[in-house]
Amino acid sequence: MSFLGRFLVERGVVTEAQLEDGLRFQRENNRRIGEVAMDRGALTPGQVLAIRERQRDDPRLFGDIAVRERCLSRRDLDALLFLQKVQHVYLGEALLLRGHISREGYQALMGRHYALGAQGKLPLRYLQDFFADNKVAETLFAALAGAVRRFAGQPLEARDIGAPLDWEGFAQRALLVGRVPDGRTLEAGLGFSASLEAALAAGLGDAAGGRGMDAVFDAVLRDCGDLLRDASLCLAEGRVDRKRVFDRPAGDCLFVRGIAPAGEAALAVWLEERAG
Repeated sequence: MSFLGRFLVERGVVTEAQLEDGLRFQRENNRRIGEVAMDRGALTPGQVLAIRERQRDDPRLFGDIAVRERCLSRRDLDALLFLQKVQHVYLGEALLLRGHISREGYQALMGRHYALGAQGKLPLRYLQDFFADNKVAETLFAALAGAVRRFAGQPLEARDIGAPLDWEGFAQRALLVGRVPDGRTLEAGLGFSASLEAALAAGLGDAAGGRGMDAVFDAVLRDCGDLLRDASLCLAEGRVDRKRVFDRPAGDCLFVRGIAPAGEAALAVWLEERAG
């Protein structure tokens, strides 16, 4: 059982059966790196099978073997790992989607969970290395994909990782701003094409309370916070700014274009460099 799972069961928030259902949902929806590689055409089924057979006697990870055998380049592997992670369903999200815990209850509990960590009552190994730029991007894209799945009922797949984006092609844009706990500023540009905006609006119905796309951007911010709390982390001072535009230098940012059946979404992530 994960630490978060023990935490939830010990406090009576979920039962053992509900936790197992959430873990089963994770297993059924999270894909192995070999499956991702085959879906993207980076490896053939035969290559994946050969690498898995090799793992019987080789303790290295699947991706490390693939690079060593020259089936993948290190750059290709990094892109595949990114795709695998942004599509990952976290335990807290699984329990929310399965209806075993309310969003309000989960947020309140994770506030207590993080507070315990801040007081030094959790082993340091649970405070994962979130502060790498790619981890921030993974979490933000997962939240973006979750909003598209919820409101438009469509999957969002990451494409064109690293290529700068033309923001004029995205009819609806917003800037997500916050601070990571070491004090550095985070800014993320979010965008939706006109066709995807229409699909989101159709799915919103009355759920947005007349707030339109503001409700979608707020959901991305909220879901991002939930996913970070799942890892015993937090984003401080998080807010959505619809007036400002993302204008950080392209060389300092990570860009991701997402493709859904109805259109495209954009994500750009900038994290302030550490002092010294």
